[in-house]
Formats: sequence, C-alpha cells, structure tokens
Amino acid sequence: MKRNNNWLWVVTGALVLWASVGLAGQPQKPMPPKFIFGNDPAEVLYEYPLGIINEQDAFAHHGGAVRKVTLPNGNPGWLYKAGEQEGVPSIYVLEFSRDGVVIDVLHKDYRYKIGHSALQYQYLQHVEAELQTLGPGYGEKN
Repeated sequence: MKRNNNWLWVVTGALVLWASVGLAGQPQKPMPPKFIFGNDPAEVLYEYPLGIINEQDAFAHHGGAVRKVTLPNGNPGWLYKAGEQEGVPSIYVLEFSRDGVVIDVLHKDYRYKIGHSALQYQYLQHVEAELQTLGPGYGEKN
C-alpha cells in the first residue's frame, strides 16, 4: 500500500511540474486598460494593444459585451458602456478581425461631437514627430 502511495505522489508532482513549465513558456500578453469612468479615453486608446488581444482574452479582461454588433465594414464588434452611473455615458466598441483579434477600439463620448479610434490615436502618436521634422508640405509656407 505504501508503494502505491509513493507512486501517486510522484505522478502528482510530475503533473504539477509539467503544467507550471508549460505555463511559464507562454508569452505574456499586455493587458489592455479597463473601460471605466476613471480612465481617460485618450489614454485607453493610446495604450490598447491592437493586433494582440483575441476574443477570449478580451472576454476574460472586459467581461461580456453589452451588445455584439456588426460594423459597417462587416467586421464583428463588441459594445461596452462606461460612466453611466456618473452621468457621463461613454461607449467603447472593440472591433475584431475575421480571425478574432482586436484590430481597433472605437470610442464615443457624449461630451464630444465625433468619436475616436485607437488606430487613429496610435497612428498619430508615431507620425506627428516625423511630420514635424519633414517641414511644410507642397504649397505650404513656413
């Protein structure tokens, strides 16, 4: 009986070691910012890791969407609301590619007339410095 008990401990230890080694080898994905009233929407859009988070990760991090939508370009989207309790409703929409990866985050706040996009914010963040060093464009004066 004692021999079987020792063997059970060895197998259990091996399984725990195997699982921990498997999890340690997994690459860590950056966690996106939460869709809450206290977070500045511009910072959320700047920091959202586009092209990395899949549907499963988005669900695990943000929870279930208020509504699932189909965007005008045909891509699926998940709609989230924030700030309703504070009287400042704010809408975030995760846009997924056909293979289920977040490719953009759309934001509409009732304080602004137009919405914003993570792709727009992140593109402008990298391009503005380059545009400043290029000088004036065609037909523009200094």
